[in-house]
Amino acid sequence: MNRTMHEKILHKLNESDWEYAPRDPAALSILKDRIAETGKKFGLISYSDLVVGVDFHYENIRNGEAYRINIYDWTGLDRRIIGDCLGYISMESYRLAGFMASALVIARVESKPSDNFFEWMEYLEVLPNTEEGTVLEFWSKQVRYAHHWYKYGEKVPGFIEP
Repeated sequence: MNRTMHEKILHKLNESDWEYAPRDPAALSILKDRIAETGKKFGLISYSDLVVGVDFHYENIRNGEAYRINIYDWTGLDRRIIGDCLGYISMESYRLAGFMASALVIARVESKPSDNFFEWMEYLEVLPNTEEGTVLEFWSKQVRYAHHWYKYGEKVPGFIEP
């Protein structure tokens, strides 16, 4: 990837409005740790396994009282929270090592990330389209990069330092 494209992606990530992730550092840390542990084992983690038992605390939800995602009955709010957190985590991993950490998080039934993940990648212009072949090639590279980062600390080949 060239510097111009890399900077364009970083700009879009930096300009994103993170509604939830930065407002609950404790929950975000748990999610990041679960993704990192999964990566170290060269694995993938389901959305449900990622959030099970995590208490989220946001002032605009239940006045800051603990909120848990019901992993058997996801709501629109649940999807917005986890999407925001995963986007934020991917922003951090992209800045640090050039990959999208949320590629390791999958829908259990489909065994791949949600369509929202790929649509977001298309918005960031790291994917030219969401055709199956393009999506699978991109995703497999992101998984490989994430595994190598979490296991060995290896950045994406050709990573451009900020």
